Amino acid sequence: MPGVLRAAFRGYDRAEVMRRIDTLNVLLMGLEEGLITKEEALEQSEEAVSAPIKTVFSGFNKEDTDSYVAELRERILYWTSK
Repeated sequence: MPGVLRAAFRGYDRAEVMRRIDTLNVLLMGLEEGLITKEEALEQSEEAVSAPIKTVFSGFNKEDTDSYVAELRERILYWTSK
């Protein structure tokens, strides 16, 4: 996973990116700790990643963000396959 999301001209809106990452991290933690069901995690993670992120004048690098979100989603899919 990337350690830092680089800033970019015409990047993704920072607040939306942080909300998406927070949502996925909460789902991942919930799965790891047994607080949510696999079905709930799959459904909610799909909802979290399906909505497009607004592009703004100065935001997070799109490639970094897409890669990080994809890796979080893969970790959720791994936990739901156990």
